Amino acid sequence: MRVAIPELDPTAVFDVTVEDGHFSGIRPVAGRKADDLTTPELWPGFVETHAHVGLPANFDDSLEDARIVALQYLYSGVTHVVDMFGFPLVKEDWEQGRAESALPYPELVHCGYAVTATTNAAGLTGHGVEFPAPVHMIGTETDLEHAIRSNVERGGTFLKVMFTDGTEQPGSPVKFSRLSRRVLEFTARIAAERGITAVIDCNTLQETRWAYECGFRLFAHTVRDRTLDAADWKEFEGARFVSTLAGLRTMIMTGEEFRAEYGREGFAETQDLRNLEFAQGIEKPYGIEYGCQETRTAALADMRRNALATLREGTLLIGTDSGNTGAYHGYSFLSELDLLRGDDASLEGPLRHQATIGGRRYFDELSGDTRGVHPLSVGAAATYNLHAPGRPLSALPLSTVVQGVPIDRQAVERTIAELRAAGADRKEES
Repeated sequence: MRVAIPELDPTAVFDVTVEDGHFSGIRPVAGRKADDLTTPELWPGFVETHAHVGLPANFDDSLEDARIVALQYLYSGVTHVVDMFGFPLVKEDWEQGRAESALPYPELVHCGYAVTATTNAAGLTGHGVEFPAPVHMIGTETDLEHAIRSNVERGGTFLKVMFTDGTEQPGSPVKFSRLSRRVLEFTARIAAERGITAVIDCNTLQETRWAYECGFRLFAHTVRDRTLDAADWKEFEGARFVSTLAGLRTMIMTGEEFRAEYGREGFAETQDLRNLEFAQGIEKPYGIEYGCQETRTAALADMRRNALATLREGTLLIGTDSGNTGAYHGYSFLSELDLLRGDDASLEGPLRHQATIGGRRYFDELSGDTRGVHPLSVGAAATYNLHAPGRPLSALPLSTVVQGVPIDRQAVERTIAELRAAGADRKEES
């Protein structure tokens, strides 16, 4: 096939061949003009770097069948998924579905269950306890050792640490207990000694600063209580951050914004339509009801500005916090790209790079793959998307290929519909 590969050379057209699910040839054969809008662009598959397959994204708190989630990701061109906690809840269904599926599944890496703080004297629990997934409460090194062993037995390959009291903006209420400095220090140390990569959940600059000082370098969100300046950024050399705007934005969206958000191609084909029906009745943002409209709005603005600062440095990872209410697997990843881009078309190339190349490096790191294989090299798995130049970042890829197998979107739609129907039948019987 003849394609453009901007990641390798934006001025060339390439001839690409695939054999046995791997790239067998990638060679430039012609020049490409800067205004070329006809040659499809080949990019690696998207990488969702902050997902929760085991949490309910639907407004009625129903959990999607893991087999549906896998296909939702593929439909939107997401070929690699980092699950940030809770995957063991649905692991059996995911693996059985993959074994039985005529369609390939996305690659997935997970941490098992997160570690968080114990309940404090005020009766506050650590962040994560509020979700319908187990977490490990830790206060001693023995607690942490047990959590690590337990997660490894469940297939987890990295450690997810929850370290926030829930504050989003100056003056926001404290909602959770938080790991002590001592626990934070030994958690980073023991993870490093075990060769386990650790990812930490922080909200504020103070929390991020403490975590960094203790040895953490991978942050599951960007800072949300202020926009960092040049002096702040000097403190975080070597750190990387995940964007997660789509998963937090739903709290402040109006009914009209929900309806517009759900109007893109791919929602009706892959998501539970009851969410669209629910959105029709939303009269005011949830943030007003819960008293956080202003603080969440300000937090999202800070998060976006901080995300774009890390994008400029090449240290941004694209994730959605999917599994949060209204943050849909696959679909919301494309929304995330649009939210980050805003009105600045110059961000499109860097965002695609970080959503693919940057995300794959992160995925490999968390899975323990140290080979350093570039996803667009001869011998690499032929897993990629073809994009139409000039289309919005939120547009579906022209096509998605996983290990040389083209994804038939109509087959995906049919399979999702069949799985939903079978699930509904089971509920009626019970």
